Amino acid sequence: MGYFFIPQVLQRPMRYFIYLRYHKETQRGNPMTLNRTEIMTAAWKGTREMMRMGYAAHQLREVFTYCLRRAWAAAKAAAALLARSAASLWAEVQDMENRDRLGVQGIERLSQLRRAYHAAKAREDAEAEAQTQADIEEKRDLIQSAKGRFAAVTFIKKDGSTRVMRVQLSKLKYPVKGDAAAPSARQAVETRKARHPHLMAVWDADKAAPRSINLATVTEIRLGGLARAYEVAA
Repeated sequence: MGYFFIPQVLQRPMRYFIYLRYHKETQRGNPMTLNRTEIMTAAWKGTREMMRMGYAAHQLREVFTYCLRRAWAAAKAAAALLARSAASLWAEVQDMENRDRLGVQGIERLSQLRRAYHAAKAREDAEAEAQTQADIEEKRDLIQSAKGRFAAVTFIKKDGSTRVMRVQLSKLKYPVKGDAAAPSARQAVETRKARHPHLMAVWDADKAAPRSINLATVTEIRLGGLARAYEVAA
């Protein structure tokens, strides 16, 4: 069944009350982070379950008020967990896992924390990857803008040491590209881009030789008297 009878005389006042209650609770929440449709669905689901337990029709208003407040509280608690960093969530997970007893509520809390941690970790990893890609494109554009000028590029080598390379892109001798290039040459370029998207070919002015720089490890670029610093993941 899943439904209960609402007397005709209560339907219009009830709809107006629901609008007022819903509007009031909505103002308390953040519409950018809380799904109001899901909250209303949860509130009505709880109301139906409680009405089937034997509450009278004239108690519908009180039952719905209680269920709506409970749904808002649950939604706000879930949003608060999702807004936390993965590090803070993991610290609380470890703290709860080291306790001797948790109880029913503790077990449920631990389960929520674990789900929130995995969601936060995935979100932070995606944000970090997007920022890395954006930085790489910015570094590539900045070095290419030097053209005939010298640019000092600071990067971290594979052994962990730091090196500063003076590059001059205009000295780099590019092979024939585009449709005029041989099929094998075009295939080699595409393979290189696919396998090593972070590498950029440059001309080392001090060594007078072509080199490849891993843009993901570049920490600073100096060009025209200006310096641009970047954060690099360890």
